[in-house]
Amino acid sequence: MTDFSGSAADHDTHALTARALRQRQRYTRSVQRSQTLTTTIAKYAHAFPGALPARYVMHALVALFVPLAILASQIPLAIPLAQPQANASDGSTGDFVAPIAPLSLDANTDSDAPAPDSAFAEIDALPIASLRPELLKDQPIDATVVADLANVRGGPGTDYDKVGTLPAGTPLLLLAQYNGWYQARRDDGSTIWVAAELLDLDAAVADFLPDATNIPAPPPPKIGLVAEEGLNLRDGPGTGYIGMTKLPSGAQLDLLARYNDWFQVQTEDGKAGWVLAQYLSIGPGVVDRVETVTTVPDLNPALVGLVSEANVNLRGGPGVAYDKLGALGHNTQLDLLGRYQDWFKVRTPRGTVGWVSNELLNVNDYVMRRVPAVREIPALARPKPASRPQTQSRLAPAPAATAGSVVEFAMQFVGSRYVWGGASPKGFDCSGFTQYVYKQYGLNLPHSSAGQYSTAYGTTISNPDDLRSGDIVFFVNTYKRGISHVGIYVGGGNVVQALSPKQGVGVANLNGGYWAQHYYGGIRPSR
Repeated sequence: MTDFSGSAADHDTHALTARALRQRQRYTRSVQRSQTLTTTIAKYAHAFPGALPARYVMHALVALFVPLAILASQIPLAIPLAQPQANASDGSTGDFVAPIAPLSLDANTDSDAPAPDSAFAEIDALPIASLRPELLKDQPIDATVVADLANVRGGPGTDYDKVGTLPAGTPLLLLAQYNGWYQARRDDGSTIWVAAELLDLDAAVADFLPDATNIPAPPPPKIGLVAEEGLNLRDGPGTGYIGMTKLPSGAQLDLLARYNDWFQVQTEDGKAGWVLAQYLSIGPGVVDRVETVTTVPDLNPALVGLVSEANVNLRGGPGVAYDKLGALGHNTQLDLLGRYQDWFKVRTPRGTVGWVSNELLNVNDYVMRRVPAVREIPALARPKPASRPQTQSRLAPAPAATAGSVVEFAMQFVGSRYVWGGASPKGFDCSGFTQYVYKQYGLNLPHSSAGQYSTAYGTTISNPDDLRSGDIVFFVNTYKRGISHVGIYVGGGNVVQALSPKQGVGVANLNGGYWAQHYYGGIRPSR
């Protein structure tokens, strides 16, 4: 009676041992037969070395092994297989052998019949091994910084503090993603956050990165509230710097940096400057997160500017009515000696002193605030009366319509006659003069000073400090109530106009006296 009390493992061990013994016995018998045959041949060859020629011995060996080889080729090959589990318990000690399929088997031969479901019962009963956790772990993805200087932050957003910068080409390993930001690991093992647009990476691969979890809340914003009415916003951290504007109480300021007892701030309209820390109300956990700087603006910068165009006129005074002293090349550096309205008093590299319009100079705001104001300007020489042109053909042709060209065209009529109702070189009244000049540039004004003051012809200007060369200037209550006189602004506070029958066409200054008292406003023509 077969004993089934042993385990399947004991039975498998017993079967393998028996099989090994059988294989060893076969091998031993085969070796013994080979040794016997070899010994016999050697014995006879030794006994008759002289009787048989060597070639006979060789022929005999060939004749012996050829039949053996033919016989061996007829034996079918077989592959020993492990004994099926189904027969493991029957106590048999024989081997299971499956023959190799013959070479003549057609590839189109019908396949085996489908196996019944019961054939998979043992497989289905086997336990399924779980994957190791490390095989499920997401692998980091390589990326490279492409921005010239990328800000890295402590969280996924600009609300988080900046913790450093990375230059272009810096390699990173991306760990996770969140809302357009990537969590990355640096070489020192620390983790940072970088905006997606600052990186070069395989987007298709990056989509497989996991979403970041346990993201901390952003820290409190780095802002302060103005605690005192009229707080000075200065252009540097100290009372020696220039005040740019005054801030109302309660104004919210972004805190950009700090230096000693001063904060660099930015107003809601984007203006940057410095304020004293003691006049700000700042919440807890903010001050220590504001970046500390060690360099501050120079209190006494070089007062210089660069010419922004080629062939810029250097003039003898602050306006196009002044004589030209020379021409300046593009990017010529000029010392800034003073400022009068929209003109700078300058000194060239050769030492020549003159005036240049601020529209033709590149001067940063920090320097411009330090250029001293000029209160006295050169007197504008009154030209000698010229013979009046009799026909339009004798006048200089009207050039392209620019503010400078309008002024230059108008200035050639200085000294012309004043004629009531006149609107030609034969004689002008005030509105006839402006009408004639601007007609040459395609702007048709009515022959009336009050009628010319209309937004139909341009933009109104109220403050005389905002006037530019070429603007039309209006005066009130001169010989009658209301707008009663008009002229053309030429810069430096000067207006060219048909003054009176006695003075004709001339230039007067707005900066004091009669004309300042009667000034009303201006129109900047749409040309």
